[in-house]
Amino acid sequence: MENTLNEIKELLKDITVINQNTIKDEDSETIIDFVENPLEPNLLAYCFDNILGFEVQYRIFEKVNYIIDFDYKGTHATVRHYKMSYNISIHSKYKDELVHIFQQVKPLLEKLFMIIGENSLTNNNFSMKNETNKYLFKLEFYEEKIEKLEKRKESIVEKTKGLYDVKIISKGMKMMTPKGAKYLRLLESEITYDIETYIDTFFSALEHILTLLFPFTENFSLSDSYYKSYIRNSKWSWDKKLKDVLGTFFNEDIYEKLKRIKEIYRNHNAHGSFSREMMAYVQIPQFGRYPLYIGKEYLKGFIDGEDYIDYKLFQTAKSVFNDFWGMLDSSFELPMLFLRSGLAIPVDTSIYTKDIDSLEKAQWFIDKMRFDIDNQSNMDW
Repeated sequence: MENTLNEIKELLKDITVINQNTIKDEDSETIIDFVENPLEPNLLAYCFDNILGFEVQYRIFEKVNYIIDFDYKGTHATVRHYKMSYNISIHSKYKDELVHIFQQVKPLLEKLFMIIGENSLTNNNFSMKNETNKYLFKLEFYEEKIEKLEKRKESIVEKTKGLYDVKIISKGMKMMTPKGAKYLRLLESEITYDIETYIDTFFSALEHILTLLFPFTENFSLSDSYYKSYIRNSKWSWDKKLKDVLGTFFNEDIYEKLKRIKEIYRNHNAHGSFSREMMAYVQIPQFGRYPLYIGKEYLKGFIDGEDYIDYKLFQTAKSVFNDFWGMLDSSFELPMLFLRSGLAIPVDTSIYTKDIDSLEKAQWFIDKMRFDIDNQSNMDW
């Protein structure tokens, strides 16, 4: 880390504190605007404040974040960050030079932050991006879409019942096809693909939400590195997440239903249908080849009928999925409120939960956080 810091300091060595010999010539100054500057306001302020040792004061006026005067090679320069603008005024002969220096500094800052960030990740000093509402909205979107498409299909089938289109295929030869057959096939395909996406989205949502929930549970200890021991652990699969998070709330019935849907109807597309969960025609002595499902527990055995994705399967899956979300909402009432709030979730959840023992207190805290975030974004200090 010291080497990277020294590289940045070396690049910025000509930026110093204003002194009595600093020349200020406004007629020779030009502007580096926010488009030309490779360093966004917070990164540039970090350089002045934490690397160069300037005494940067923030939020000095309403709609003004900071103004930093500095000396660059004996000339006066100023960086200003306002609500509606961000620029640097500098002697025109140094404009391109300073922009080039900032271009070199940016990847070094990224390297520095990665080094610091690795330590933060190891010590659970980080928050996780919370996409809960986006996942749940996407699931709701597909539920409504699938149901609308199914109603449209039923309506067309009813209207075209007993009706046929006549097509001349050769001289004196005619072929009759059910009216609307081609459109119905396309509609059926759309329903099928939407159901596949719906199932796939659910298990992505499940893993995302369980990952956010685990630090709220008694089964997680801050003495473990969440990033290294869990998030980046490829063996922490969806079913292990389920058992770790739910603990005593674990519902074997829902788990078995989820496992069946996951291994047959989600992963039948994975890796070209040749994932660890696949259907194979196995040779049974004195019987012949028989289709069986092979999963993580090796042989899953028979299924009821084909692995066909249709509206009936969707209804079954929807019921199971809704039972699962209901179980989470009832078993983890306060944590799920935080997840549904959209706020980033810290691994050290005490930041959110300290002294909070009711839904009312939790909602107040969430509203206060949103208020503070809105003020930060608006910069009306």
